[in-house]
Amino acid sequence: VQDQLERNGIDVFAGDATFNGPHEIEVQRPEGNIQLTADNILIACGTKPSRPNHIPFDGERVFDSDDILSLLRIPRSMIVVGGGVVGIEYAIMFATLGVQVTVVDGRDRLLDFCDREIVDALLYHARSLGMVFRLGEEVIGTDRLKERLEVVHLESGKRLIAETVLFSVGRVGDTDGLNLQSAGLEPDERGRLWCNSETHQTWVPHIYGAGDIVGFPALASVSMEQGRRAVCHAFDETFIGCEQLPYGLFTIPEISMVGKNEQELTADHVPYEVGIAHYQEIARGHIAGDATGMLKLLFHRQTRKLLGVHCIGEGATEI
Repeated sequence: VQDQLERNGIDVFAGDATFNGPHEIEVQRPEGNIQLTADNILIACGTKPSRPNHIPFDGERVFDSDDILSLLRIPRSMIVVGGGVVGIEYAIMFATLGVQVTVVDGRDRLLDFCDREIVDALLYHARSLGMVFRLGEEVIGTDRLKERLEVVHLESGKRLIAETVLFSVGRVGDTDGLNLQSAGLEPDERGRLWCNSETHQTWVPHIYGAGDIVGFPALASVSMEQGRRAVCHAFDETFIGCEQLPYGLFTIPEISMVGKNEQELTADHVPYEVGIAHYQEIARGHIAGDATGMLKLLFHRQTRKLLGVHCIGEGATEI
């Protein structure tokens, strides 16, 4: 990435940025601060894990989704609080390594933006790894036992015990130090920026937002598209956007999708049919050792127009 930036004549200033006005940014650097001005500004600073105040994060036994990368050894057991994309990805990753994993989430269904049949297939695989799901449960606190174990207390009165706890209860915009108010911007309660979906302009027309900072779906492919939309509008360049963007979840097995799912089509009263191909029916599935994967196509019953593609299995995100 650094090589591509240099090759395209882009000046890079490494440091902490803060707004001094709608067009002025100060970059705080060890070698001295620098003032920058621009006609257009793109904010793509991403997000950081949400850390509830009542949870004693220590980076040893109670982690967030960034701290977990500094884990010194594979624990025997783990409680994952939060069944969103990041939480499920980490949970299945550790379960595959042989960790006894329990997932706690306040919702009754996980990954509700995905096709239900695909999610059911993922949960079937997860349970075959010994994972336990406690859905519809809220965490009210944690305690430490002398036996180097953590206790997670649930609102229902249950208590769960494991060596480690991973809190993955969403992410918040990494905007604390930006002084957005000086630019005329106000982040929401989770530190994210509002912007329109066509040009990705914020409330201040010459300031744009792209990536996780603008919220769902917070995926790399979508973020790149958002960035292209923003800069093309800023420099008055023609841009033909992609109407449907693929989503990829790096669970085990992987999940990928583009277009509508069955629940959305049913709610919209669209007459559709389903075509399914199972990995176990093709040689490559046997070679890869994946007998549970499947590719699912949704198409309009009359026009045969393809409405949605959903895949779970080895290499699904590449497919």
